[in-house]
Amino acid sequence: MIEILRNPTIDFIAKRKYGFIFSAVVMVISLALIFVRGPNFGIDFTGGALLQIKFDQAITTGALRNSLSKIGRGSAQIQSLGVAKTEYIVRVAGENPEGFAPALKTVLSEDFPDNAREFLREETVEPKIGKELLSKTIWAVIIALVLILIYVSFRFDYRFGTAAVIALFHDAIFTLGVLVLTQRELSIVVVGALLTIIGYSINDSIVISDRIREKYNKMRREAYNVVLNTGLNETLSRTVLTVGTTLLAVIALLVFGGTVIADFAFTLLIGFLIGTYSSIFILAGIVSVWEEKFPKKKK
Repeated sequence: MIEILRNPTIDFIAKRKYGFIFSAVVMVISLALIFVRGPNFGIDFTGGALLQIKFDQAITTGALRNSLSKIGRGSAQIQSLGVAKTEYIVRVAGENPEGFAPALKTVLSEDFPDNAREFLREETVEPKIGKELLSKTIWAVIIALVLILIYVSFRFDYRFGTAAVIALFHDAIFTLGVLVLTQRELSIVVVGALLTIIGYSINDSIVISDRIREKYNKMRREAYNVVLNTGLNETLSRTVLTVGTTLLAVIALLVFGGTVIADFAFTLLIGFLIGTYSSIFILAGIVSVWEEKFPKKKK
Protein backbone atom coordinates (compact mmCIF):
# COMPACT_ATOMS: atom_id res chain seq x y z
CA MET A 1 0.00 0.00 0.00
CA ILE A 2 1.21 3.55 -0.70
CA GLU A 3 2.54 5.20 2.44
CA ILE A 4 2.73 8.98 2.64
CA LEU A 5 3.74 8.84 6.31
CA ARG A 6 6.53 6.33 6.87
CA ASN A 7 6.83 4.92 10.38
CA PRO A 8 5.18 7.80 12.27
CA THR A 9 5.73 7.86 16.04
CA ILE A 10 3.20 10.44 17.20
CA ASP A 11 2.17 10.13 20.84
CA PHE A 12 -1.57 10.60 20.32
CA ILE A 13 -2.52 9.34 23.78
CA ALA A 14 -0.31 11.90 25.52
CA LYS A 15 -2.24 14.62 23.63
CA ARG A 16 -5.66 13.20 24.44
CA LYS A 17 -6.46 15.93 26.99
CA TYR A 18 -6.16 18.57 24.26
CA GLY A 19 -8.54 16.56 22.12
CA PHE A 20 -11.01 16.25 25.01
CA ILE A 21 -10.82 20.00 25.71
CA PHE A 22 -11.35 20.88 22.05
CA SER A 23 -14.27 18.45 21.75
CA ALA A 24 -15.88 19.68 24.96
CA VAL A 25 -15.76 23.29 23.76
CA VAL A 26 -17.15 22.57 20.30
CA MET A 27 -19.87 20.32 21.78
CA VAL A 28 -21.05 23.09 24.11
CA ILE A 29 -21.07 25.60 21.25
CA SER A 30 -22.81 23.16 18.88
CA LEU A 31 -25.51 22.24 21.41
CA ALA A 32 -26.09 25.93 22.21
CA LEU A 33 -26.54 26.66 18.51
CA ILE A 34 -28.87 23.69 18.02
CA PHE A 35 -31.15 24.46 20.98
CA VAL A 36 -31.00 28.28 20.93
CA ARG A 37 -30.79 29.19 17.26
CA GLY A 38 -32.23 25.94 15.94
CA PRO A 39 -31.70 24.14 12.63
CA ASN A 40 -32.92 25.69 9.40
CA PHE A 41 -35.41 22.92 8.65
CA GLY A 42 -36.33 22.47 5.01
CA ILE A 43 -39.84 21.87 3.79
CA ASP A 44 -39.20 18.12 4.09
CA PHE A 45 -39.69 18.56 7.84
CA THR A 46 -41.75 21.74 8.25
CA GLY A 47 -44.14 21.26 5.37
CA GLY A 48 -44.67 23.89 2.69
CA ALA A 49 -43.57 24.56 -0.85
CA LEU A 50 -40.31 25.32 -2.63
CA LEU A 51 -39.82 26.69 -6.12
CA GLN A 52 -36.57 27.36 -7.93
CA ILE A 53 -37.09 29.92 -10.68
CA LYS A 54 -34.70 31.06 -13.40
CA PHE A 55 -35.51 34.28 -15.28
CA ASP A 56 -34.09 35.31 -18.64
CA GLN A 57 -33.50 38.85 -17.38
CA ALA A 58 -32.31 40.10 -14.00
CA ILE A 59 -34.96 40.77 -11.39
CA THR A 60 -34.62 42.26 -7.92
CA THR A 61 -35.58 40.51 -4.70
CA GLY A 62 -37.91 43.42 -3.90
CA ALA A 63 -39.81 43.03 -7.17
CA LEU A 64 -40.20 39.30 -6.57
CA ARG A 65 -41.46 39.92 -3.02
CA ASN A 66 -44.02 42.41 -4.31
CA SER A 67 -45.43 39.68 -6.55
CA LEU A 68 -45.50 37.25 -3.61
CA SER A 69 -47.38 39.85 -1.52
CA LYS A 70 -50.16 39.92 -4.09
CA ILE A 71 -50.91 36.24 -3.37
CA GLY A 72 -50.55 36.65 0.41
CA ARG A 73 -47.03 35.21 0.59
CA GLY A 74 -45.02 38.37 1.24
CA SER A 75 -43.18 36.69 4.14
CA ALA A 76 -41.81 33.90 1.94
CA GLN A 77 -38.11 33.16 2.14
CA ILE A 78 -36.29 34.29 -1.01
CA GLN A 79 -32.77 33.08 -1.77
CA SER A 80 -30.80 34.54 -4.66
CA LEU A 81 -28.46 32.14 -6.48
CA GLY A 82 -25.39 33.75 -8.00
CA VAL A 83 -24.69 37.40 -8.71
CA ALA A 84 -26.65 37.69 -11.96
CA LYS A 85 -29.96 38.10 -10.08
CA THR A 86 -31.73 35.77 -12.51
CA GLU A 87 -32.18 32.65 -10.38
CA TYR A 88 -34.06 32.39 -7.08
CA ILE A 89 -35.34 29.82 -4.62
CA VAL A 90 -38.63 30.70 -2.95
CA ARG A 91 -39.77 28.81 0.16
CA VAL A 92 -43.05 29.10 2.03
CA ALA A 93 -44.28 27.18 5.05
CA GLY A 94 -47.82 26.56 6.14
CA GLU A 95 -51.06 25.09 4.96
CA ASN A 96 -52.15 24.45 1.37
CA PRO A 97 -48.68 24.16 -0.21
CA GLU A 98 -50.19 22.71 -3.41
CA GLY A 99 -51.85 26.01 -4.27
CA PHE A 100 -48.68 28.09 -4.00
CA ALA A 101 -46.97 27.13 -7.26
CA PRO A 102 -49.97 27.80 -9.57
CA ALA A 103 -50.67 31.11 -7.84
CA LEU A 104 -47.04 32.26 -8.13
CA LYS A 105 -46.82 31.26 -11.79
CA THR A 106 -49.96 33.27 -12.55
CA VAL A 107 -48.83 36.43 -10.77
CA LEU A 108 -45.34 36.29 -12.31
CA SER A 109 -46.89 36.02 -15.77
CA GLU A 110 -48.92 39.14 -15.03
CA ASP A 111 -46.11 41.15 -13.41
CA PHE A 112 -43.26 40.16 -15.77
CA PRO A 113 -44.84 39.32 -19.13
CA ASP A 114 -41.63 40.18 -21.06
CA ASN A 115 -39.29 38.24 -18.77
CA ALA A 116 -39.45 34.55 -19.62
CA ARG A 117 -38.92 32.17 -16.71
CA GLU A 118 -38.24 28.50 -16.10
CA PHE A 119 -39.24 26.57 -12.98
CA LEU A 120 -36.30 24.28 -12.25
CA ARG A 121 -37.69 22.71 -9.03
CA GLU A 122 -41.13 22.33 -7.51
CA GLU A 123 -41.55 20.63 -4.13
CA THR A 124 -44.54 20.44 -1.81
CA VAL A 125 -44.91 18.67 1.54
CA GLU A 126 -47.91 18.72 3.87
CA PRO A 127 -47.05 19.91 7.43
CA LYS A 128 -48.33 16.66 8.97
CA ILE A 129 -46.13 14.56 6.67
CA GLY A 130 -43.14 16.77 7.53
CA LYS A 131 -43.56 16.16 11.28
CA GLU A 132 -43.90 12.41 10.74
CA LEU A 133 -40.76 12.41 8.60
CA LEU A 134 -38.79 14.28 11.29
CA SER A 135 -39.86 11.76 13.93
CA LYS A 136 -38.91 8.81 11.72
CA THR A 137 -35.56 10.39 10.90
CA ILE A 138 -34.67 10.78 14.59
CA TRP A 139 -35.60 7.15 15.27
CA ALA A 140 -33.57 6.00 12.25
CA VAL A 141 -30.45 7.70 13.62
CA ILE A 142 -31.01 6.30 17.14
CA ILE A 143 -31.55 2.75 15.85
CA ALA A 144 -28.44 3.02 13.66
CA LEU A 145 -26.32 4.05 16.65
CA VAL A 146 -27.70 1.24 18.83
CA LEU A 147 -26.99 -1.37 16.15
CA ILE A 148 -23.46 -0.01 15.71
CA LEU A 149 -22.91 -0.24 19.49
CA ILE A 150 -24.04 -3.88 19.48
CA TYR A 151 -21.92 -4.81 16.47
CA VAL A 152 -18.69 -3.14 17.62
CA SER A 153 -19.11 -4.47 21.17
CA PHE A 154 -19.55 -8.01 19.83
CA ARG A 155 -16.82 -7.71 17.19
CA PHE A 156 -14.19 -6.12 19.43
CA ASP A 157 -14.93 -5.10 23.00
CA TYR A 158 -17.72 -3.23 24.81
CA ARG A 159 -15.23 -0.44 25.56
CA PHE A 160 -14.54 0.11 21.89
CA GLY A 161 -18.27 -0.15 21.13
CA THR A 162 -19.20 2.48 23.70
CA ALA A 163 -16.32 4.76 22.68
CA ALA A 164 -17.25 4.41 18.99
CA VAL A 165 -20.88 5.44 19.61
CA ILE A 166 -19.76 8.41 21.71
CA ALA A 167 -17.48 9.43 18.84
CA LEU A 168 -20.40 9.12 16.40
CA PHE A 169 -22.61 11.32 18.59
CA HIS A 170 -19.72 13.77 18.71
CA ASP A 171 -19.44 13.80 14.91
CA ALA A 172 -23.18 14.20 14.32
CA ILE A 173 -23.61 17.01 16.87
CA PHE A 174 -20.54 18.89 15.63
CA THR A 175 -21.67 18.65 12.00
CA LEU A 176 -25.21 19.70 12.89
CA GLY A 177 -23.81 22.63 14.88
CA VAL A 178 -21.85 23.81 11.83
CA LEU A 179 -24.99 23.49 9.68
CA VAL A 180 -26.91 25.65 12.17
CA LEU A 181 -24.06 28.19 12.35
CA THR A 182 -23.95 28.53 8.56
CA GLN A 183 -27.76 28.28 8.28
CA ARG A 184 -27.55 25.47 5.76
CA GLU A 185 -30.94 23.91 5.11
CA LEU A 186 -31.59 20.67 7.00
CA SER A 187 -33.39 18.57 4.41
CA ILE A 188 -33.82 14.83 3.96
CA VAL A 189 -30.80 14.92 1.62
CA VAL A 190 -28.66 16.43 4.39
CA VAL A 191 -29.92 13.75 6.80
CA GLY A 192 -28.70 11.21 4.25
CA ALA A 193 -25.31 12.94 4.38
CA LEU A 194 -25.30 12.69 8.20
CA LEU A 195 -25.98 8.95 8.00
CA THR A 196 -23.20 8.65 5.42
CA ILE A 197 -20.86 10.39 7.86
CA ILE A 198 -21.82 7.94 10.60
CA GLY A 199 -21.05 5.02 8.28
CA TYR A 200 -17.73 6.53 7.21
CA SER A 201 -16.69 7.31 10.78
CA ILE A 202 -17.54 3.85 12.13
CA ASN A 203 -15.61 2.26 9.27
CA ASP A 204 -12.54 4.27 10.25
CA SER A 205 -13.07 3.37 13.91
CA ILE A 206 -13.33 -0.34 13.06
CA VAL A 207 -10.06 -0.27 11.08
CA ILE A 208 -8.27 1.41 13.98
CA SER A 209 -9.87 -0.88 16.59
CA ASP A 210 -8.90 -3.96 14.59
CA ARG A 211 -5.25 -2.86 14.39
CA ILE A 212 -5.19 -2.06 18.13
CA ARG A 213 -6.57 -5.50 18.94
CA GLU A 214 -3.97 -7.09 16.70
CA LYS A 215 -1.15 -5.17 18.40
CA TYR A 216 -2.56 -5.97 21.84
CA ASN A 217 -2.27 -9.69 21.12
CA LYS A 218 1.35 -9.24 20.03
CA MET A 219 2.47 -6.68 22.63
CA ARG A 220 1.10 -8.05 25.89
CA ARG A 221 4.22 -7.02 27.80
CA GLU A 222 3.86 -3.38 26.73
CA ALA A 223 1.79 -0.71 28.47
CA TYR A 224 -1.71 -0.38 27.03
CA ASN A 225 -1.13 3.23 25.93
CA VAL A 226 1.92 2.07 23.95
CA VAL A 227 -0.29 -0.49 22.21
CA LEU A 228 -2.88 2.21 21.42
CA ASN A 229 -0.26 4.57 20.00
CA THR A 230 1.27 1.78 17.91
CA GLY A 231 -2.11 0.88 16.42
CA LEU A 232 -2.95 4.52 15.69
CA ASN A 233 0.41 5.23 14.05
CA GLU A 234 0.30 2.10 11.91
CA THR A 235 -3.12 3.06 10.51
CA LEU A 236 -2.33 6.78 10.17
CA SER A 237 -1.06 6.59 6.59
CA ARG A 238 -4.13 4.62 5.53
CA THR A 239 -6.40 7.10 7.33
CA VAL A 240 -4.79 10.13 5.67
CA LEU A 241 -4.94 8.54 2.21
CA THR A 242 -8.59 7.52 2.63
CA VAL A 243 -9.83 10.86 3.91
CA GLY A 244 -7.68 12.75 1.40
CA THR A 245 -9.05 10.98 -1.67
CA THR A 246 -12.60 11.13 -0.29
CA LEU A 247 -12.34 14.87 0.34
CA LEU A 248 -11.15 15.46 -3.22
CA ALA A 249 -14.41 13.97 -4.51
CA VAL A 250 -16.49 15.90 -1.97
CA ILE A 251 -14.79 19.21 -2.78
CA ALA A 252 -15.41 18.58 -6.48
CA LEU A 253 -19.12 18.08 -5.70
CA LEU A 254 -19.17 21.25 -3.60
CA VAL A 255 -17.48 23.39 -6.26
CA PHE A 256 -18.99 21.96 -9.45
CA GLY A 257 -22.16 20.23 -8.25
CA GLY A 258 -24.36 23.30 -8.20
CA THR A 259 -26.79 24.59 -5.60
CA VAL A 260 -28.98 21.50 -5.49
CA ILE A 261 -26.21 19.31 -4.08
CA ALA A 262 -24.20 22.01 -2.26
CA ASP A 263 -25.66 21.39 1.21
CA PHE A 264 -25.12 17.64 0.85
CA ALA A 265 -21.47 18.09 -0.19
CA PHE A 266 -20.80 20.68 2.53
CA THR A 267 -22.20 18.34 5.20
CA LEU A 268 -19.98 15.49 3.98
CA LEU A 269 -16.92 17.76 3.97
CA ILE A 270 -17.38 18.78 7.61
CA GLY A 271 -18.41 15.30 8.73
CA PHE A 272 -15.50 13.46 7.11
CA LEU A 273 -12.98 15.84 8.67
CA ILE A 274 -14.41 15.60 12.18
CA GLY A 275 -14.99 11.86 11.81
CA THR A 276 -11.30 11.28 11.08
CA TYR A 277 -10.34 13.39 14.09
CA SER A 278 -12.75 11.59 16.44
CA SER A 279 -11.58 8.11 15.41
CA ILE A 280 -8.10 9.01 16.63
CA PHE A 281 -8.58 11.36 19.56
CA ILE A 282 -12.05 10.48 20.91
CA LEU A 283 -12.23 6.72 20.35
CA ALA A 284 -8.67 5.91 21.43
CA GLY A 285 -8.71 8.57 24.15
CA ILE A 286 -11.82 7.17 25.83
CA VAL A 287 -10.51 3.60 25.66
CA SER A 288 -7.19 4.78 27.14
CA VAL A 289 -8.85 6.53 30.09
CA TRP A 290 -11.15 3.54 30.64
CA GLU A 291 -8.18 1.17 30.75
CA GLU A 292 -6.33 3.40 33.22
CA LYS A 293 -9.33 3.60 35.55
CA PHE A 294 -10.46 -0.02 35.18
CA PRO A 295 -7.62 -2.11 33.70
CA LYS A 296 -8.50 -5.39 32.04
CA LYS A 297 -6.98 -8.58 33.30
CA LYS A 298 -4.51 -9.95 30.81
CA LYS A 299 -5.21 -13.52 29.79
